[in-house]
Amino acid sequence: MGYPSNLKIATKVLTKDILLASTAFTRMDKINFGARMAVFKFASPSASKVVVWSPLPYSPQVLDVLKDFLGASSEADLNIDYVIVPDREHNMAAAVYKEKFPHAKVIGPEKTERVKLDVTFTEKEANKLISGASLSQLVDGDRVIVDNFDFVYLPYHANSELVVFEKSSKTLFEADLLFNLGAKGPLEQFSPATGFPENYNPHTGWSYITRYMQPYSKIGRFMFRKIVNVSKSKSGLEAIASLDFDTIVMSHGNIITTDAKEAFKHDFLS
Repeated sequence: MGYPSNLKIATKVLTKDILLASTAFTRMDKINFGARMAVFKFASPSASKVVVWSPLPYSPQVLDVLKDFLGASSEADLNIDYVIVPDREHNMAAAVYKEKFPHAKVIGPEKTERVKLDVTFTEKEANKLISGASLSQLVDGDRVIVDNFDFVYLPYHANSELVVFEKSSKTLFEADLLFNLGAKGPLEQFSPATGFPENYNPHTGWSYITRYMQPYSKIGRFMFRKIVNVSKSKSGLEAIASLDFDTIVMSHGNIITTDAKEAFKHDFLS
């Protein structure tokens, strides 16, 4: 699996405090999946607090994105306070961020490899909404996390998915729970902004199956339900559906900004 050697980034401002950064990514160096990270900045009495979700490789291109969004003139001026690993498969880059920013707290699901977690979601937190007091206990009262996020941990998902809800933007962030690669129109992660020709078709050859990896495909729905183990994850999926989200930001494919909750319920609760 891997990223292009000449990494190119497409950015999207979700809100003034949330930036999305996307790039091409292939699974097993054959299947076009794409990848996306999010950067949050939250005001605090002393200085802005920065959270990175599902980090892309710490490359010069990503560094430029971070500096621009965070208003830093150099790498030395950057400060990252938290890194969220959204599942066990999305841990490739987190260790480098911890190395660059040693004080940063890494949040993720149990059994995450390659990086040491500071906050670990375990079976105790499984399949229920972790918010408010329960979240405060888990993160030692860290208000930046408690005030801005809710979590649902799905340990029976094949990759141990940790779903994140950002309250102010009403946005759900997930890595491998739901893909949107078969979306109508061009895919941001395989666009001219990421180094591909206009109208590039990413669903050829080994990637043919990715055209079905979207919420309203029967094949996609079957795969998503199987990977999450719907029967064992039912209460967790219901907890996610109880959240007031109208946007889904996923790692693989275009984000969903219209009828996002309906798409989620169609795949997992119908």
